[in-house]
Amino acid sequence: MVAVISKLFGLQHIEIAEDIVSETFLQATETWSEKGIPLNPTAWLYTVGKQKTLYHFRRNKILNQKIIPELQAGYETIIETAEANFSDQNIKDSQLQMMFAICNPSIASEAQIGLALRILCGFGIDEIAESFLSNKETINKRLFRAKES
Repeated sequence: MVAVISKLFGLQHIEIAEDIVSETFLQATETWSEKGIPLNPTAWLYTVGKQKTLYHFRRNKILNQKIIPELQAGYETIIETAEANFSDQNIKDSQLQMMFAICNPSIASEAQIGLALRILCGFGIDEIAESFLSNKETINKRLFRAKES
């Protein structure tokens, strides 16, 4: 999901994509604990993720129209053309595109592996730190620096 949304936003906004996916899983936990797991949990996650992505675009459009008018044109173009497509083919394409972005030679190889585990595989910081025999703070710093590259 992060890969698809990052493709939509652009790789420079990967943190936004991660936030949207985290919010989606949080909402799933809350909703499913009250109402039970839906018949098709994957479709539910994709639908909610798509709605949250579109909501984010709309919210930013309103913000830009009323508060920051000089940035309005850029977001309008994105909102008009944006459509989160969670088809199997687009997911595979987005993941492949994300893999190429992560494997940028300017990013250290350990950071590339950490980003791949975090973004493409969905591993938590604790799991990544354990696999590198490191601590959470080191991994957080490494991933932050890699995303800045």
